[in-house]
Amino acid sequence: MAEAWAPLLEQVADHIPTRTRDKDTPSDDTLLGTFNASTTPTGEQAQRHINAACREVLAAIGGTLPATPTFLPGMATDAAALRAAATIELAYPDRQADVSVYEQLNTRADAALQRLIDAVNDQGSGTEGSLLPVWAMPDPPWWGDYPL
Repeated sequence: MAEAWAPLLEQVADHIPTRTRDKDTPSDDTLLGTFNASTTPTGEQAQRHINAACREVLAAIGGTLPATPTFLPGMATDAAALRAAATIELAYPDRQADVSVYEQLNTRADAALQRLIDAVNDQGSGTEGSLLPVWAMPDPPWWGDYPL
């Protein structure tokens, strides 16, 4: 079953637009903006990478994505899209530069996943999570409120 927050083919293609060229017309450099039967990888192959990225995201956050705060599904989508884009670049290298693109995408995916993990861990901290400081003061001594 696909997750409701799973990235679309277009969202993954936004990170690696050059992979969306039509392989049937090699002289045409038009970017399609999505994966389909005439791109490398095909839409079906890209979907398998997306499914694997979603499983990885779920495993990292403990198996389920909390319903609140409402920004968590968007963060999960971004993390999975970056991870899928990275694995597609690594799976279909045309040149050495594709491996460099993978490394950059992988670094961004790791950072996005860590932000999601932190947000899930802060889930009970209110609507802002851990973005606001929490102040704690010790109880004053008995003489602290004594009028002098």
